[in-house]
Amino acid sequence: MEFLLTDSIADDILFAMENQNEESVFDSKRGCVYFLNSEDVPAGFKSLDEYLESEDVYSLPSWSSEEGFDLLEKFTEKLHAPLASQNLRRVLSGRRGVFRNFKNEIKKYPEVERQFHVFKNKEMRTKINQWYNELRESWGLERIAELEEDETQELVSSDFDFHNYDSLKDRESIACGVKIIGEEYKSLYPEHLGDFVKELFFRQSFVDDLDSKKGFVCTSQSGDFAGCILYSESLSCSKKTAALTDFFVLKNYRGFGIGKELLLKCIAFLKKSGIQFILVSNIIMPEYMEEFFLHIGFEKLGSGLMADLRE
Repeated sequence: MEFLLTDSIADDILFAMENQNEESVFDSKRGCVYFLNSEDVPAGFKSLDEYLESEDVYSLPSWSSEEGFDLLEKFTEKLHAPLASQNLRRVLSGRRGVFRNFKNEIKKYPEVERQFHVFKNKEMRTKINQWYNELRESWGLERIAELEEDETQELVSSDFDFHNYDSLKDRESIACGVKIIGEEYKSLYPEHLGDFVKELFFRQSFVDDLDSKKGFVCTSQSGDFAGCILYSESLSCSKKTAALTDFFVLKNYRGFGIGKELLLKCIAFLKKSGIQFILVSNIIMPEYMEEFFLHIGFEKLGSGLMADLRE
């Protein structure tokens, strides 16, 4: 019996596919999923075997634990968040208790977890769509359009909040973030040199009091601090120049495009405010950060970087 694959039916089928403890079929006459472990035989049938032979009953798309594992691997391979990706790969290499461990690990990264649910739903919906098209062909009907591929790794505006820096509301989060990044810088260098680099980063960040800085802050959907970009307006001798004093994204949130979004927002705001030059004087900047700035359009200026907003 022909049926229309509605969103509600697709949701029920998806739920049944994930249920590895019970076998189920789709009953097109009743428009619902029927779990075969039920003790009741559907009305109008003498036995379960008779029911399963009915033309209204269809087997659901297959979804094995192997297919589930392949989905986890596919998602992890496409993931652009370095820290989460590294830890999820470690979980997948363990194999034992992989699904439970993957679930527990990904909960540490709320934005990544949200992307995974979107990705998993899309992959399984595609499989359901393919299954339905095979049925339509058997009915002599045309196939419906396949679901379009989309990138779950791109930054979605609803995933993060970007707001103007408020010293009263944000200073504590930024001060904590500076300490975290300082420790990260310290770990890149041996012994006492690491301590010196960390202290240098602290002093550079707090050259100006946090109350006098301006810029933008990014928080996660749950309100957790993710990153910031702050600048200090220059000395009285040049009202057309600003210097970036703080620009970082915490490890758990890297790979989502937050840094680029923060920098582009800051550039657009400064340009609109009449600023002509932006300076970056961080002499201990990691190489990947320098490449990032150059890609955006900054130029080398001595040991630092500069962007000309007049162009």
